Amino acid sequence: MPTTTARTDSPGTSTGPRRERVSPLVRARWLTPACAAAMIVVYVAAVRTQAGQAFEDATLDGGARGTDSLAELLSLALLELTPLVALVLLAGVVLLGRRRGWLVMLLGLGLVVLSVGVVQVLQDGLTRPVLLDSGYRRADQSFPSGHTALALSTYAATLLAVPARHRRLAACLAGPWALGVCLAVVTSGWHRPSDVVGAALIVLGVAAAAYEFAAAAAMRAARPVSGVGAGAALAACLLPVAVAVGSVVLATAGPSAFSLGRAVILAGGSWTLLGLWWLARRADGGGRSGADAATG
Repeated sequence: MPTTTARTDSPGTSTGPRRERVSPLVRARWLTPACAAAMIVVYVAAVRTQAGQAFEDATLDGGARGTDSLAELLSLALLELTPLVALVLLAGVVLLGRRRGWLVMLLGLGLVVLSVGVVQVLQDGLTRPVLLDSGYRRADQSFPSGHTALALSTYAATLLAVPARHRRLAACLAGPWALGVCLAVVTSGWHRPSDVVGAALIVLGVAAAAYEFAAAAAMRAARPVSGVGAGAALAACLLPVAVAVGSVVLATAGPSAFSLGRAVILAGGSWTLLGLWWLARRADGGGRSGADAATG
């Protein structure tokens, strides 16, 4: 008489069709280069063309003539405090990262060091030729912004280090500071809008790689991990570029260009913060890391 055997699955094991998981490191191979390519597009459009320089120099001119003393004072104060705030947040990255594992701590610190390092190298190497015959012109090499890279990369490292259940609180505390730095560097006249967008794209590219390494480590530890989705990640890279290019097309001279420049920073910076938060959430399996799942 033929015997039948019943298949028993261990608790928590799915009985549905198994889908082969793709390593998150494979997805990172296209995401980081996509951010690099977008950064090059921003540099060429804003720095190496007359239309781009006309808009950004009009933004600087409008800021110099249209910013009141209080706004400029607050912007300068925020920029002066930026290294101190970043140091405090990085101390939290070290403490929280050690609790989640040495790899998380090293990835968080490496994210900041690499982002700021790449920005400094590019700022020293990328030139800004004067292409305009007249008007407000400034030939300094300010692309990309170091203060922006420091603020956004510190924000990204904080999201990586904190437990998933506390990530929204961390984003609400560190996010407004990082966005404020993005606006302050333009309001104070230190940087142009493209400097901020370029730095944001660099941080996005570096953070994507760091988050993917964290996701790969979670996968090896047998935690459920969702890799970075192509559509949303690509949108996080390209939306700041679209906003910047649209601003060049719509730009006018004077204070209106300054207002439009700040709108570029507000839109691009906000989307960058959301993109970094989303990437960090996906890196630990949709918002709950293995440690968090174990504790409830």
